[in-house]
Amino acid sequence: MSATYEEKSFYTVSDLCNILPIGRNGVYKLVNKEDFPKVVVGRRIIVPAAKFWSFIEENLERPIILE
Repeated sequence: MSATYEEKSFYTVSDLCNILPIGRNGVYKLVNKEDFPKVVVGRRIIVPAAKFWSFIEENLERPIILE
């Protein structure tokens, strides 16, 4: 049985694609931002769930530029 997003401690890029209303390229641009909370293990990017939601809360009022 798979854990729901609320139960997960870490998210993958695929998880973020399902959570956020942006495409895969946009998710990669987001996770590659310097201030985005992530752990890089080899070529794999994992995102601590609590830090992800804190990042979203902190940035609700300002646009996040994806370049």
